Amino acid sequence: MTLSKESQTFLDNLRIYLFASSRKEAEVIEIMEELEDHLYEAEQDGKSVEHIIGKSPKAYMKEIEVEVEKDSRFWLIFVPLIMLNGFAYLIMNKAIADDRSYSLLALIGSPAVFVITILLLFSLYRFIAANKVSKKVTLFLYLLMGTVPTAMFIGILLTDLFIETPAITISPLMNTVVIIAACLIFIAAALYWKAWISVVVPAVLYIPQIILRYTNINEESKFFILMSIFIILSLSMTIWYFTQNKKED
Repeated sequence: MTLSKESQTFLDNLRIYLFASSRKEAEVIEIMEELEDHLYEAEQDGKSVEHIIGKSPKAYMKEIEVEVEKDSRFWLIFVPLIMLNGFAYLIMNKAIADDRSYSLLALIGSPAVFVITILLLFSLYRFIAANKVSKKVTLFLYLLMGTVPTAMFIGILLTDLFIETPAITISPLMNTVVIIAACLIFIAAALYWKAWISVVVPAVLYIPQIILRYTNINEESKFFILMSIFIILSLSMTIWYFTQNKKED
């Protein structure tokens, strides 16, 4: 079954819209299949997409959204797992460096930033999916979206730097527990999302740090080695992303 570009684009946008609205995946798939059949039949009869969805894609998406049941796992599993995964990255560096002092501001502020970021990101997905937005505007919105959590994290770091805030210091044993807990979070995320990149990325980032910690290499050389690994990882992920997109096309 081959649809026109307009119909396929609408289906893709609707899928994103419903996903960002935390709707049940099984029901979304069922509705998407039914709608795909309707669009195909309409096109075979020489009718346009508007014949099925009307003149306002946004209004039609809202109608579909109401029909699909909300997925409670979004707030019970999905959001907490994203928060824990991001938090694991934040604490792993400190734990590996044996920095056992944790600011309460960072411990409370970081999860808050993650929640705000998730809400903003899903709102952005809904907006772009439901409206005809140019590629330039879309790129600008994503760049703007990227600066918001960055600015909030910088704000937390600067506040922590210039204003004395309460902190807790954990024992060496607890530091080991933190490392193990972070590793378990990475594995849980990989199993839940069925994407081993959730384990591969932290492994590539942190295992070299652990190895270098027990070597006699000077700090400058360690920095260049870690930066090289980071650059290679970034390039590899970029190449993998474009390769996957090319296969889908």
